[in-house]
Amino acid sequence: MNAPRAQFPQGCTERGNPETKPTKIFESIEFFAGYGFNKSHSTTYALLAYQTAYLKANYPRHFMAALLTIESQSSDKVALYLAECRELGVPMLPPDINDSQWQFTVQPAGVRFGLGAIKGAGEGAIQSILDARAALGGRITSLFGLSEHLDLRLVNKKVLECLAKSGALDSLAPGGRETYLAWRPRVLAGIDRILDHGNRHQRDRDQGQSLLFAGDADASGPVNDDAALAAVRPWTEGEALTFEKEALGLYMSGHPLQKYAAILDAAGARKLETLTQSAADVAIAGCVTGLRPLKTKRGDRMCVFMLEEDGGKVEAVVFPEAFQKFGGLVVDDALLLVRGKFERDEESIRMVVAEITPLDVIRERGVREVEITLAGRGLAKQVMRDLLVLLDKHTGDRRVSLVVELNGQTNLRVRAATARRVRPSDWFVRDVEALVGAGSVSLKDS
Repeated sequence: MNAPRAQFPQGCTERGNPETKPTKIFESIEFFAGYGFNKSHSTTYALLAYQTAYLKANYPRHFMAALLTIESQSSDKVALYLAECRELGVPMLPPDINDSQWQFTVQPAGVRFGLGAIKGAGEGAIQSILDARAALGGRITSLFGLSEHLDLRLVNKKVLECLAKSGALDSLAPGGRETYLAWRPRVLAGIDRILDHGNRHQRDRDQGQSLLFAGDADASGPVNDDAALAAVRPWTEGEALTFEKEALGLYMSGHPLQKYAAILDAAGARKLETLTQSAADVAIAGCVTGLRPLKTKRGDRMCVFMLEEDGGKVEAVVFPEAFQKFGGLVVDDALLLVRGKFERDEESIRMVVAEITPLDVIRERGVREVEITLAGRGLAKQVMRDLLVLLDKHTGDRRVSLVVELNGQTNLRVRAATARRVRPSDWFVRDVEALVGAGSVSLKDS
């Protein structure tokens, strides 16, 4: 207010106002400035807070859909609001090329993930897909058929890869979403062929060409995706989650920590939401993200990373003394149990790390026997030979048993005929399930 103090009276006098009035008017304005600005803002924010609280309480699905759409380009914010959806009991539906729009939308079953939040898929590419969906009568039934209607300058290989990894193409799988572990890698492996088909079809259409011995309907007839896409090795659940995180910035169909729930409870791991104040000794499990290697002024190595659990994350600091012992375990995407001092203040939370243990090591300690279920392709002779090779590759001290499922009859339990023993690591589970099928390995604690 000091800047216009001399200008205001001068301006008033020049306009014919008495000399005494400008001073009194300015003093009134100056006095009001001491509280008027804050009062107007507090009143406005109070009204806005009431309106948003009312919407969140009475229309939680619409409120969260709008909030997620606004923050769709921030993976951290989306992850935060998805956790809030779980707290509110608002179902979050995965991205779907047939049901999703650009934004997050409210549907009878819940809030549908918006295609605009998929990383690597720009607005122009998504709009081309939505236009193609409308041209196909509102529903896409084939990737090859879709490629015939897309602007392939916008929808390129990277876009289709992101859609496949995110799960947005799962509804096109022959058996529905339950086959996504086999479907997503098949789509990724066939993207070049899909794009070649689309380019060839559009080029022929633009040139007015068609097949010599077929009518127009046959020339542009539908291609069976299931028959046209090659069979490749199915993903494990862990691989699918990793690719989801890459495409969405978060885990959608699950979280890597879920399969460790029982052992984490036994190990005394705490959830971040239960830690309301600082504590001297706390154990927290999570996935390593945002790793930053650092050095102290003396040149000693240390690091800082984010330990991310399902629904929250905390900054973890590993000082040089702890880094010398456990630094080799801290790599991006590693699943760890971290023990140390938990610090919370009004603005932030962090963990000063004293001890680190990989989750697969904790799980191995409690495993007494490994059970492998064989059915379908798992009973093929070559698969059985490859399985024996894997058992030898992962030699350890845990027993192995096989459960053979025959034609839907009562399962026949067969003990391994050899003296083979294995180490039940995450790598072992991944390799066996990649060979035999997802969910085929069970780790028994008794």
